[in-house]
Formats: sequence, structure tokens, C-alpha cells
Amino acid sequence: MNLAKKNIVITGAASGIGEALASHFVKLKANVFLADIDQPKLSLVAETLRCSYNVCDVANEEDVFALVNHAETELGQIDLFCSNAGILFKGEAVPLALDEEYWMKSWCVNVMSHVYAARHVLPQMIQRQSGYFLQIISAAALLSQIGAPAYSATKSAALSFAESLAISYGHEGIKVSAACPQYVATPMLGFEDTKLPRDAKNLISADEAALQIIDGVLQEKFLILTDSGLIKFFERKHKDYDQWIIGMQRLQNKIVHAKGEINLDNMYKFI
Repeated sequence: MNLAKKNIVITGAASGIGEALASHFVKLKANVFLADIDQPKLSLVAETLRCSYNVCDVANEEDVFALVNHAETELGQIDLFCSNAGILFKGEAVPLALDEEYWMKSWCVNVMSHVYAARHVLPQMIQRQSGYFLQIISAAALLSQIGAPAYSATKSAALSFAESLAISYGHEGIKVSAACPQYVATPMLGFEDTKLPRDAKNLISADEAALQIIDGVLQEKFLILTDSGLIKFFERKHKDYDQWIIGMQRLQNKIVHAKGEINLDNMYKFI
């Protein structure tokens, strides 16, 4: 896919992977429209990149509908919609540890935001027989995120929805990419965007993740990974599911033993 002069909308664009993607899309001469729930940060990024923006809570369908309308007014047709916004509640520990509010928030942000975007952008794309959905999901969708059951469950659902979009609408000229980054130094994990800790064994910067994701989009790949070793873990999981569960149990015990509790900020050191 040639991104020059394409009209691109990015949610969760105020920081992390979303901000990095926006920066590189602009460098590739795309027309970029930004969205995020954090108005102060979003306005700063938009000013730096000279992009239009819309404050948007992707968990709210009315907000997503308003975002699409605003973006189409500013740019014209949306060529690529990047659903990047996501949410992770730390310290979940066990599936029943979170109350209904947290589970529903995770569901709405990590899954329904993709559905809302497709619901309001897909009809126009089908009409012109072209369009692209870039959905930033997570390696948790392929494996699991220890200590984060709501995150793991909703990210798995998001990947399944991306598969359904690709299967159902490929013949209509619709392209879909599902990016499943592993450990990326973003505010979600408590890291500054531009700095990696010295012991960053399996951690990459948001900028590096963005470059790999964009490369996958240029190749029009469905599954985009930012860690070359991830596919090996995924293959081992499906080769022997029971043994994979045992291995993940051991990993959890290792993390708890080393830290006294499950600490998502430091989990990347053990993977």
C-alpha cells in the first residue's frame, strides 16, 4: 500500500505507538487525523505534527461517529482507519479480581472500539471498493498476558474480529492488518516514550514498533509482529496446549517469586 496522500485516522494518538505511527505517517506524506481521550496531550501532538484532531472516547459509539464525521469533513474519504486506543488494568491477578465496571471498560475500549470504527467507516469503503483497517491489538491475543485476564480476553476477541473483517470483506477490496506487538515502552506499561531502561531485554521503543507496523502495512500483511520470536511461542502453544499452560504457570510463579506479586511493568524481563 502506498501511503502518500492517503487519509489516515489514528485513535490513541496522544502517546505511545499511536503518536509514533502518526509521526511516521506524516513523514510518508499521508494526511493524518488524530484522536484521543487526553485532550491536553493530543493537542500538543497535533500542533507538533500539524494535524487536525478530535477528542474521542472510543468506548462511546457516538464519539466514534463524531470522529468519523469530523475526519471526513477535514480530509475527505478515510483510506485507512487505525484503531490503536487500548486499555490495561494493572494488578488484575485473577479473572474474578476485577469488578463488572473494569471488565466492561476493557470490552468497550479493546473490542467495541474496533466494531464502532468499522460500523461507521466500512459502508463508504465498500461503496468505493477500497479501504484499510489497521488494528493495533497485542501479543496477548496470541499468547496471554499473565496477571491481566480482562486484557488477554478482550485482545483475543479483537483479533478474532479483525479476522472476521478480513474474511468477510476482502472480496469488497477491504484490507485488514492486525498488529500484535509484544512489550513496547509506552505509558501503558509505565515507560517514557523515548527512553528504554538499561535492562530492556525484550522491550522495544514505540518508534521501533511503529516502523515495523508500517512496514507490515506497506506489505499489506494481515498479522504484523514486532518480535521475531513471538511466532515460535505461538507455534509451541498450538503444538502442545497443555505443555504451554504448564510453562505459563511456571513463568507466573517465577515472576511472583522474584517480585512478590505480579508486576506488569517488569514482566518483559522474564519473557
